[in-house]
Amino acid sequence: MTNPRYHLTTREEELMEMLWESDKPLTSVEMLELSDGYSWKDNYLHIMLRSLLKKEAIRVCGTVQYGTQYARQFEPAITKEEYAAKLIAGKGTVHTQGIKVMLTDGRVGRVGTG
Repeated sequence: MTNPRYHLTTREEELMEMLWESDKPLTSVEMLELSDGYSWKDNYLHIMLRSLLKKEAIRVCGTVQYGTQYARQFEPAITKEEYAAKLIAGKGTVHTQGIKVMLTDGRVGRVGTG
């Protein structure tokens, strides 16, 4: 893509998908609990979160107390549709899981397949 800020890795897209599908902001603890189908380790999740924050794909929206510590809550800073539009506009080589988008004529299409 022309703007690397919107180029997400496959794993980052998986994490974004989790956030997009969630009806509330998530902490890293909650993400790890929901990541049964993924091989993310605690350390790697924090690397992905840092990367997504740097790319401005997610934002910190609050904190929650866990025992004696506080955990940040994260939410998407861009919608799935905005991300798909950036992919289309960039017309570069992207790695996606076939994000579905609504085309202007009402048809549903997929952005990228590999």
